[in-house]
Amino acid sequence: MERDWTDTKRDEWIARRDEHRKKHPPPPGTGQSELDAAEKAALLQGVFEVYTKTYAWELQKHPTELYPAPFAGKLYLPLKYMGSDRAHAIKFAEGEDLNFLVYNFYDAPPDPGFEAPMYVTADASGRGNLLPKRHQFLGPAPRVTGYRFDAAARTARIEWWDPYVGMLWIGSRTWAVEAYFDEAVQGWVSRPRGDFDRAPDLEVYFAP
Repeated sequence: MERDWTDTKRDEWIARRDEHRKKHPPPPGTGQSELDAAEKAALLQGVFEVYTKTYAWELQKHPTELYPAPFAGKLYLPLKYMGSDRAHAIKFAEGEDLNFLVYNFYDAPPDPGFEAPMYVTADASGRGNLLPKRHQFLGPAPRVTGYRFDAAARTARIEWWDPYVGMLWIGSRTWAVEAYFDEAVQGWVSRPRGDFDRAPDLEVYFAP
């Protein structure tokens, strides 16, 4: 999947890149391949840090930002760390806050008879939790970075980040920030992972 640029977004991206190069020209003798490699590395690192340090919110804490659903559909919810996200699903309406739905679901106890490794067994005071919550089965430190949308299927999946184990995961698989050289802007951009993705590099130029 590649970016579907509007004329405005394309021109804005090129202008930001060109402005940076004008203010911060590469050292004399820098070849194009070397410049490309540096710009790609800066993009990957910059986008990764936005997802994990800005977008991500701790599952055990109430989210402070809204995430309105772009359409009405079904949200898939894994019940354990690196488990299939087809294990449970809830419906959402267009404009409904997905962060609120996710927090409420995982802040509740699991269904009776549910069994899986539990990663957090005591509360902050050191007393054992009498009623474990669903988020305790999602890894040592689960964080929500965003959602992967499929507009045609009307579905959404959660993209997770766990800094304790250094893992980006979605369902039973891992995910990663990827980059490709886009001919429309003649530069490196992040590869979309679904519809309506939040791409920080469409608003900020991540410079080497």
